[in-house]
Amino acid sequence: MNTKFTALLCAAMFAITMFSCEKNDLDDSKGTARIEITDAPIDDANVKSTFVTIADVKLDGQSVEGFSKVTIDLLAYQKGNTKVLGIAELDAKTYSNITLVLDYEKDQNGAAPGCYVQEDNGSRHALTSTTSEITLNYNYLIQAGQQTDLVVDFDLRKAIKRSDNVTDKYDFVTATELNTALRVAAKSKASVIKGKVQDVISLSDKIVVYAYKKGEFNRNVEIDGQGASDIEFSKAVGSATVDASGNYELHFLEAGEYELVVAGYTKNNSTGQMSLKGTLTANSTNSLNLGLLNLSPGVALTVDVLVTALLPL
Repeated sequence: MNTKFTALLCAAMFAITMFSCEKNDLDDSKGTARIEITDAPIDDANVKSTFVTIADVKLDGQSVEGFSKVTIDLLAYQKGNTKVLGIAELDAKTYSNITLVLDYEKDQNGAAPGCYVQEDNGSRHALTSTTSEITLNYNYLIQAGQQTDLVVDFDLRKAIKRSDNVTDKYDFVTATELNTALRVAAKSKASVIKGKVQDVISLSDKIVVYAYKKGEFNRNVEIDGQGASDIEFSKAVGSATVDASGNYELHFLEAGEYELVVAGYTKNNSTGQMSLKGTLTANSTNSLNLGLLNLSPGVALTVDVLVTALLPL
């Protein structure tokens, strides 16, 4: 064999080997995390939009490289719709938390306020809290050469309280309550409960379906406002408002055993605020037990509901 050709062949094989080793080394050490955000509905008919400005996203205390400050209308991301916050390259290992850093003063364009509720009449109400950082404890594994999709569920029903103040009707709940108003789910393993609610009994202006981990629902406690901000149904993992056609959707639920609780609300026509009318006795029309729903990872479970009675407050 020609000596020069042999030398070139050996050099090429060496380069290929080194590239392969470098690629393997990279795959063995790095993975990516894709962080998205979604919302659960708020109990107020007058609220048109709820904007939050996220100034930083941290994974185990480290800021996501390349993240740009963003202002998001959370009410635009419901029923499984999400907004991508960022994609970060990380060391392949297990992480334990995600932190959102909020800017209450300025939005992404430098206008005030940074976080606020906007009503149908156009009025804005600034949202503030005693802390700007919301840390969510959640263990997630970043695997080498793979992308992990994580969804932050920002439950506005638990995160915002309404006051009797005429000029400033809304505010965030306490810092402690705000941390429990958000949760994280691994998107690839998250499940869905959806279906249709039939109700000709309660004459409610609004119906909400709540998902609880099995054994977590105590009616006497949950219909009574809990904590400093009087949050009703505070232990619910998720909630969904039934639309005009009777449909509801509960997204990003982790695998496990759940029970569904259905509640009816009455609208105050002068203020637009919804108040709890009572819980609704209901049965599944597709032979499922509403008190014991078993969710496997990544499945969509259809649960149709027939309301049979109103249990008033």
